[in-house]
Amino acid sequence: MAREILPSYLPAAKVTFTPKDGSAPKVIYRPYMAFHVEDLKRHALGNETGAILELGRRYYYGDLDVKQDFEQAYDYLKRAADLGAQDALSMLAAYFLSDEITMMPNDPEEGMKLLHAAAEAGSWDAMEKLAVVYRVGGQGIKPDHEKAFEWAENAERMVRVYWYFYTQPDFVDFTEVLRVLLNGHTRITLTLAHHCANGIGTKRDLDAAISESLSFRTFWNAFERYGYTLEYRGKFLRARP
Repeated sequence: MAREILPSYLPAAKVTFTPKDGSAPKVIYRPYMAFHVEDLKRHALGNETGAILELGRRYYYGDLDVKQDFEQAYDYLKRAADLGAQDALSMLAAYFLSDEITMMPNDPEEGMKLLHAAAEAGSWDAMEKLAVVYRVGGQGIKPDHEKAFEWAENAERMVRVYWYFYTQPDFVDFTEVLRVLLNGHTRITLTLAHHCANGIGTKRDLDAAISESLSFRTFWNAFERYGYTLEYRGKFLRARP
């Protein structure tokens, strides 16, 4: 994978409003996950990639105001992937790799093909999944610790690219998006620390391990500047206003 790769698509809904003081209209950007499902469907009718991707995500997880429906999720995710959304490709891979989704035949080769396509297009989620697959193996895929370490490194770098994009000045209501990135970055950096501390897939380097294990604090500090306090509960970071 080219290390200078950038995400092929990052969703942000452009919203124009006129301030109450009568000044010139202002443009801001909001996350599609802030939209009601009916609003998303209206935007999807206009082939708006971000709305289609968010509908796929909601039906996949049964999130917010919809019931889980893998078939509807697949249709939306396939549309979003065809429009260039790399994270849709990452989610589509689960249809061929997960035992929980039975609408497609289990096909590790096709699942890995989709994950690689998503990662090459800049999906940090796909990069992290590839790091896990190559670390533990399974489904006919042999562990490859060097590839696992390489994909984890790429995932960590790509999370920072996503973070930079979503923390631009006119981007509002992206707290939940940033929380997801924060959780991902924490998992990935601790994984990299484990690789470095034990010489798995890379040379043993305790200084690098310590550096990786502490680097997520940078993200914590940035997140707290948004006015949130972070709490670690079980396996997940929670944001409390």
